[in-house]
Amino acid sequence: MTVRWDSEGLESIPLKLIIVAVVATMSVLPAAQALSGLESRDFVRRAGVQMDRLATLSQVLTVQGPGNVRTVDLDFSSESRLAFEQFMFGDEPRGANESRVMLVLNNGGIIVRLASEPPCTICAEDRGPFVSNQATFSIRMTSVFEDNRTIVLVGMV
Repeated sequence: MTVRWDSEGLESIPLKLIIVAVVATMSVLPAAQALSGLESRDFVRRAGVQMDRLATLSQVLTVQGPGNVRTVDLDFSSESRLAFEQFMFGDEPRGANESRVMLVLNNGGIIVRLASEPPCTICAEDRGPFVSNQATFSIRMTSVFEDNRTIVLVGMV
């Protein structure tokens, strides 16, 4: 095999470079969308774990009775397009959502957990629903006996 010193090979180089550039460009968008999907799934998973923890902790405080206190740090921050909009916890005593933990997302979606086994009464210190518009915050949960039942009061730390 001998090395040729003519310019026939130069004719195919621009075509090969164009094909490589087109294929590379076409693969960037699907890769970015896949990464965004993974970040969104990670956010939903982390949010669900924290909400499950709050529902379980509410049930534990209800069973343990008055005088028990817990402080919980919550982080609903997100690097993806899907993100935190609002957090709601409980309702007024004997309200329809007194055992609810709810996270509203920026796309209109809602993630809900219930503290219903045993049924819990959860409310803010002003006896309404606890609402936070911050993605990262800490709450204090206190078990009190009021109106012939155990209530879990939630307040910002």
